[in-house]
Amino acid sequence: MKIKVVVGLLYLIEYFYFVNGNYLIDSSDLRVHHVHGIPNIYKVKMKYHPEFHHEPSHNVTNILKQNDKVNWAKQGFTRNLYKRVPTDVRSRYEKYFDDELWDLQWYEQDYRGKDNSDGIRLDMNLVPVYKELKFTGKGVRIAIIDDGIEYTHDDLKNNYDKEISINLNWNKKDPIPRYEDPMNFHGTRCAGEIAMAANNKKCGVGVAYNAKVGGVVLLDGKTDDEMEAKALINALSLVDIYSGSWGPEDNGLTVDGPGVIAQIAFEIGTTQGRNGKGSIYVFASGNGRLLFDNCAADGYVGNIHTIAISSATVEGKAPEYAERCAAVIATAYSGGINDGVKIITSDINNTCTLSHTGTSAAAPLAAGVIALALEANDNLTWRDVQYLLVRNCEVEPISNNSGWSTNAAGFQFNPQFGFGLLNAYKLVKEAINWRTVPKKSICAVDFIINENFKCFGRAWKFVSKVITNGCQRRIQYLEHVQLCMTIRYPKRGMIEVDLLSPKNTTCIMMEPRPLDMSDEGFVEWKIKSLQFWGEDPFGEWTAIIKDETSDLYDGLTGSVEKLTLIMHGTEDQPY
Repeated sequence: MKIKVVVGLLYLIEYFYFVNGNYLIDSSDLRVHHVHGIPNIYKVKMKYHPEFHHEPSHNVTNILKQNDKVNWAKQGFTRNLYKRVPTDVRSRYEKYFDDELWDLQWYEQDYRGKDNSDGIRLDMNLVPVYKELKFTGKGVRIAIIDDGIEYTHDDLKNNYDKEISINLNWNKKDPIPRYEDPMNFHGTRCAGEIAMAANNKKCGVGVAYNAKVGGVVLLDGKTDDEMEAKALINALSLVDIYSGSWGPEDNGLTVDGPGVIAQIAFEIGTTQGRNGKGSIYVFASGNGRLLFDNCAADGYVGNIHTIAISSATVEGKAPEYAERCAAVIATAYSGGINDGVKIITSDINNTCTLSHTGTSAAAPLAAGVIALALEANDNLTWRDVQYLLVRNCEVEPISNNSGWSTNAAGFQFNPQFGFGLLNAYKLVKEAINWRTVPKKSICAVDFIINENFKCFGRAWKFVSKVITNGCQRRIQYLEHVQLCMTIRYPKRGMIEVDLLSPKNTTCIMMEPRPLDMSDEGFVEWKIKSLQFWGEDPFGEWTAIIKDETSDLYDGLTGSVEKLTLIMHGTEDQPY
């Protein structure tokens, strides 16, 4: 849905005062400019407004809203985004490349397939892609949105693409990291995972070692909604994949996501990027599990346009830090906090590291695998890529973890791992002859909220049902399912939200987050599930909202003010 915003605002400011009661804004006190890259949206700034003032100015916002030529207005604030960072293992392919750390780079798991074949390795079956399918990411362009990349690094300089690079924090093109901040290694490490050169005797080898990478510097200073939007559509006509290993702080307290302008940018990217096929947005699922965080509270992970990637250790376990939620689509190797096997990649000052980890490290690996698929078939749309991920993950190597279930369409799913561990060989092989999936429809239906039964608390649950026919059967095969909810509760982190499909698939849409003691509840918050993928939505859906956590807070009560089921899918069989 495209939003027409603030049309005619420049004209209004030039000729009129805005008056609301006794509050007067002189046009000479305002500065206005058109927001980069997004039509009909303007940024209005008070000349003397403190730069780091975080108190809302409701009067100013309301004045703008009341004008009949202003369709939407919202105050922007400086945003805090955080980089997601939280044994000698031999490989049978240790001589395939001559890079100094190759023999430590790809990690095999002692698992053999049911047909006694080599099975699935935690190297995600990349070498067969290079050897048999002969894809290396050539021609694919990937923007690393982060704190900069050291493009002068021996492993990156030949694959650096200055056309897709920009430094938004410091208003220049050069994305080289500021070395005075010793933590500005994150982007260089992520870039190396994707595009480290092969056979140059330096570090290891990138997943898509012939792909071009550029740096979009966003995490080296203050950011806001507008700056995020610029990052997400920077060089849109050139970039195939945007990789973001960041998000709201993983502290178990925060509920946050992209602002309105950044949300529009995601939609622009997936409708206009790659000549209309859609740019691919890969995001890390988050590292806050030790603080009981859940990625359903992360609006970047929950956005339907993003691909959320989680982590697995070499033993096929969930790392201590890795958050879970129903929005995770797949898993890549990363490593735990204390175990010795982590990601080998490039580092700043033209060095190498053996210690890159976190979902930050998993997401770029997935971006590299997707680059291989795009090289194999440049006609893939952003939705095609998601279908390929759903269909080409492996459960066996991580099957000993709890949480696995099979939905009515036959897909195995675990909110910790999504549909399983990425298998690059299978994914790229299927991508070669993939046929574009049918056009999707979006169908929304409100759950009935009876005024007498909208409350819930420690003693009782809120339960509501709704029957849908998929908007006259326009949707018969589900993709994403969202809940948009407005819930009032004195301790937000105690809330659990469950959704039951007509085919009896039960999804925990939002887990309790016991450190989150906010009394703000959820206001039009959207959460995403992939667990219903492929199911027919026809029939009765049940939503359950409850608090089974707050034993120490007897007497808590809240209310469900609004609850909308949003279904995305196709009328025709997508395969």
